[in-house]
Amino acid sequence: MLVSLNWLKEYVDIKMSAYDFGEALTMSGTKVETLTVVSENVSNIFTGRITKIERHPNADKLVICVVAMGDDERIIVTAATNVFEGAVVPVAVDGAVIANGTKIGTNDFRGQLSYGMFCSIEELGMNADLFSKEITEGIFILPDDTPLGMDVRKLLWLDDVIIDVELTANRSDCQSIIGIAREAAATLDLPINDYEIYTATENDNTIEDFLTVKIENEACPRYVAKMLKVKKIEASPLWMQVKLLNSGVRPINNIVDVTNYVMLELGQPLHAFDYDSLRSKEIIVKTTTDKKIVTLDNKERALDESMLMITNGKSPVAVAGVMGGENSEITEKTTLIVLESANFNKSSVRLTAKQLNLRTEASSRYEKGVDPELARTAALRATQLFLKIGACEVIEGMIDVYPQAETLRKVNLDVDWLNSFIGISLTIDEVVKILTQLFFKVQKISDTIIAAEVPSYRQDIVLREDLAEEVARIFGYDNIPKTIMGGETMIGGKTPIQKYADDLKVLLVGQGYYETLTTSFTSEKRLKALNTQVDKNLITLINPLGTENSIMRPTLIGHQLEVISLNYNRKNPDGRFFELSNTYLRSKNSNELPREEKMLVISTYGGDDYFELKGMVELLLEHSGIKYPEFIAGGSDFLHPKRKAEIFINGNKIGEIGEIHPMVVKSYELPKRCYVCQLSFDLLYKGAAIDNKFVDLPKFPGSNRDLAIQLEQDIPAAAIERIIRKNSGDILENIELFDVYTGSQIPDGYKSLAYSLNFRHHERTLNDNDINPVIDRILDELKTTFNAKLRV
Repeated sequence: MLVSLNWLKEYVDIKMSAYDFGEALTMSGTKVETLTVVSENVSNIFTGRITKIERHPNADKLVICVVAMGDDERIIVTAATNVFEGAVVPVAVDGAVIANGTKIGTNDFRGQLSYGMFCSIEELGMNADLFSKEITEGIFILPDDTPLGMDVRKLLWLDDVIIDVELTANRSDCQSIIGIAREAAATLDLPINDYEIYTATENDNTIEDFLTVKIENEACPRYVAKMLKVKKIEASPLWMQVKLLNSGVRPINNIVDVTNYVMLELGQPLHAFDYDSLRSKEIIVKTTTDKKIVTLDNKERALDESMLMITNGKSPVAVAGVMGGENSEITEKTTLIVLESANFNKSSVRLTAKQLNLRTEASSRYEKGVDPELARTAALRATQLFLKIGACEVIEGMIDVYPQAETLRKVNLDVDWLNSFIGISLTIDEVVKILTQLFFKVQKISDTIIAAEVPSYRQDIVLREDLAEEVARIFGYDNIPKTIMGGETMIGGKTPIQKYADDLKVLLVGQGYYETLTTSFTSEKRLKALNTQVDKNLITLINPLGTENSIMRPTLIGHQLEVISLNYNRKNPDGRFFELSNTYLRSKNSNELPREEKMLVISTYGGDDYFELKGMVELLLEHSGIKYPEFIAGGSDFLHPKRKAEIFINGNKIGEIGEIHPMVVKSYELPKRCYVCQLSFDLLYKGAAIDNKFVDLPKFPGSNRDLAIQLEQDIPAAAIERIIRKNSGDILENIELFDVYTGSQIPDGYKSLAYSLNFRHHERTLNDNDINPVIDRILDELKTTFNAKLRV
């Protein structure tokens, strides 16, 4: 929020420098972001009236102006086209400095000396965005009643300091000059000046002849209406325009400017309706079935039944708390106005403004919460200003619909608790003084307990802790004694699953793999490129950055292939990569959060083949203490149909491995051969033997047996190993496939698998009576299951 320091000084006598004031305000809890002088460089620019204009004898585009500046009169040569005799303009005399730092002197324009120059808005350093194009492109014409010879720096408040205050959402009371003035008065322990409101005695309630007001929705707690007769629609006085400009608001006309002035001054948004344009003698606050309204910015807005409207009983004339409608706009023909000073529910205004994509000065205040008690005061303040500037005459009476008046809260505070809570030592009188500075009405209940009546505008004060915070910030946070934090400190550490993840990463990096970090988003197009059907349980984003990032990834494979493609197309001949990240799928139960599953993907291209990657996976499983993994042919469609396998541990599938399908290779622009493995990290951790225990070296010798089995070509070696292990009990120490043979000695469609079996017992030496029965059981089950036979 922008606050004019000069305007603020009308309410609080601030004598310190702007910087010191900003520091004091920040330390008391009202954070000052920046302090900016309106126009720091401008000097020696005064007001003057053009009394005579003549053409320059030697230049077609120049005119010679005689300017009266009080006791001074001088000649100014200008090319400006909007000057005229009688115009009051800012005159930079010789020796003056304009906004950009340029120093003005006496200049010769083709034989005619010019003793200064006229100034535009830009040269004065004012915000050109707040003026019309016609004003910014010419000399700034001042009001006709402007005193002559007056320093423009003082007249236009160019020396004013604009304070940018950052307000928290709970401090709605500070959204005004008066609100900041209260903070300044409390911070500096100074009195605050009051403002004038309309107090004339009204003997007649004439407004009832013109208007009735009805509230049909509880989102409007209070509605105040005042009516006035317009004398003339014209520009507002310069002093009012300057205050609006320095608060970042564009002056429009005397009627609209007064409503904006009161909003900035008191924090209560106002709106003025053209009474004749209402075409009704009633105002009804309600929701409506109307589908659209054209607002004051000449844009058509789509409405729905959740939005609160100000209506004339039949159709909407304003969006409550946001913006008025074009159909009731103040124009030059307006003769009667209805002044609205209402209170609206902050949630209702927030939702409406968001749905309409329309944020205004009014809505931003209502969204934080406006004091309902302020509505009547603001209407009377605006009435007083209309009379002061001669814009209107008052129609007696006021309509104030206030179904349920707010009651002031009282909060009790124990001073002993306060001192213990904050860590200070204040007496009850000191606490009373601080709260009184903050405009609380305080009553002593006992020697240590006080009751504070909370002002209606302090909607953030509910609990004793709130009062404690108020006392602390005015007492001064820097005055609170410094103490060392007590209590026990906790030793941080990683969980077992985090340690396991780190352990796997160290192993993979040690084997020459690079860790990748990719985005969690993907797209339907990228998923289809994996040669698989798109899962129905995908999680789509409501507001994605783009179509390429519109879905939460259900697999890590696509991103890993993109990494390979990038490196391959950057001429890296080979690469090894891995990533440990989450994948996302919609939960089967619509009431539950999406499923996040951590996966480990490993990939390689260039120098390695399928068996190199399989060996890496086996090393990783062995490192995790996982014994006897099974690689069984099969897997997803993104893998080569003949070069893929599913990985099982104890009968549970934990992942898959294989060569990338040729169609996927083409879609992702991959090298001809590349290999990936995707594992479920959660199942890996579940099956891992993390707590490794020391085992003594064997004391008894082992016994080796070679076993050659003849069986059909299509039977996998993994199935044979499973039967061997099943029938060997605890004495089988190791099994190794050392030969696969097909040839003249083997029938067509068959193969020979030769295994080396190592048997060992930990408590005694094995003999043939221990091993032969095991071999027999193995051969019997192989024959029964696969019709395999021993090859001799």
